[in-house]
Amino acid sequence: MTERSIIEAAARLRRHGEPYLVATVVSTQGGAYRRPGARMLLTRFRWVAGTVTGGVLEGDISNTGWTRTKEAPVIVRYDAADPTSTVDEDLRSAFGLGCDGAVEVLLERAGMAGRIDALELAARCYKTQKRGAVITVFRSEHAGVRVGARLGLIAGGELEIESGAIDPTVQGSMEADLRIVLETGVSANRTYATPQGSIDVLIESIAPPPRLFVFGAGHDAVPVAQLAHQVGWEVVICATEPRFSLRDRFATADEILVGSPAEIAARINEADRALAVVIGHDIALERGHLGMLLGTSVRHIAVLGPKTRALKMLTDLHLDDDARIHAVDQGETPQELALAMIAQGQAAIATPRMREQITPHHERPVASRPSAIFAAVAAL
Repeated sequence: MTERSIIEAAARLRRHGEPYLVATVVSTQGGAYRRPGARMLLTRFRWVAGTVTGGVLEGDISNTGWTRTKEAPVIVRYDAADPTSTVDEDLRSAFGLGCDGAVEVLLERAGMAGRIDALELAARCYKTQKRGAVITVFRSEHAGVRVGARLGLIAGGELEIESGAIDPTVQGSMEADLRIVLETGVSANRTYATPQGSIDVLIESIAPPPRLFVFGAGHDAVPVAQLAHQVGWEVVICATEPRFSLRDRFATADEILVGSPAEIAARINEADRALAVVIGHDIALERGHLGMLLGTSVRHIAVLGPKTRALKMLTDLHLDDDARIHAVDQGETPQELALAMIAQGQAAIATPRMREQITPHHERPVASRPSAIFAAVAAL
């Protein structure tokens, strides 16, 4: 799914009632590095956030997008293998297209009445720390399924359906795949074959941003918070007591959290993907943080200092080593140490890249029997 900055930018535009255009990469084939789900937002007068081509097509989309989407969403295809294609070297470079590469971009106006907004659904997932999934139809030969139609689902919630947008005979197949993507966390392209024609969709997995809990409020914790913010994580500074200086020091943090160990543990367990950094320079205090963290669902714990120091704290706690603990002492400066911590955390939570799954043509709509396939893809 698209990055946090785009979701937040779309939320600001909705709050202000400003119309905007969304360009979404929905399909790639062959040699192309742009991933389905990459997005760009534009208003009538300016670029807002994101990119689908690294800047090469943004001007063209800005100039022509509103006219092209007046009646309905449209697909624009860039195919390096097509001898009649107008793809030039700048476009090949922007999309990372090889000689056989192709990219399709869906252009649509946001906020259309009665339609599911993928970015608004993602914003709800982010706010509640729940996973979600959304299907977007980007090509359809079926008169009962229009381009731009969507189904959405948030974990624990009901299926969200656009009225009359998708023929009920096809909807069951789509819903089955939507639930699989929600479960596996791996986005996919699908093709549904029906007597009325084929339907191509993008099924996007939506995961809330990782939430980093920083235990330590010294100056060397500042670059950790800054870098985590820059890569799109939520940052929570966990402090032992409230201090006005913390907000000034950690201006990019999402929250300054002052609470008991039990209260902080509860917040960690609420997060979809929680990570922690222990950088307090007080071994007794750090030992308490470490003991609390090991009783939570935190995915990754970075502890400043050599491994022997972390092991001593575990020994004092009468605990065995835990695979989630990673000692960090590779670096001379606070910035280098912060980079090591964030890189280790990213490696711990990295999700599989999207794989393209194509349903063979059949005489009637079929739900993918893809549970086993998708589970195998997710394990790659």
